[in-house]
Amino acid sequence: MQYPSYSFRQADEATQFFFESIGPKGVIQKAVIFSLISEPTVYNLALGDVKPNTAEVDDQSVSDNGDTAVILATIFQITHQFLSANPTFTVLFRGNSASRNRLYRMAINREKEELLSYFSMFGYYHDSWEEFWPNRPYVAFLIRKK
Repeated sequence: MQYPSYSFRQADEATQFFFESIGPKGVIQKAVIFSLISEPTVYNLALGDVKPNTAEVDDQSVSDNGDTAVILATIFQITHQFLSANPTFTVLFRGNSASRNRLYRMAINREKEELLSYFSMFGYYHDSWEEFWPNRPYVAFLIRKK
């Protein structure tokens, strides 16, 4: 992607990744967690803030730290690494709001050519999955390694 990304680390558990968002609100610990949701190989991608005192991941938080493009590029790098290590897996992701889904769709549209060189991408629209088309109001997205 044309945007810089944050460095990240993978936890001992191969489905957890951590990085720091750096912006006007300071340094915010972030986590990307892949959770198995459908046997044998469909994983949900969750992004959230790591709560400092409990280490719990809050996937409903809105950090608004001014670094959305860098965070999205970091998620791309993490997902690329996860799917490269697990090429038969499929990753499902969706925003926690219509505006967040729109943000994801716009980011995919902006980097569509590069993303499609690595991934097959699908959107959930009118109760079914279809190949990703720009400007459709998808409620969820699926990606898999080509």
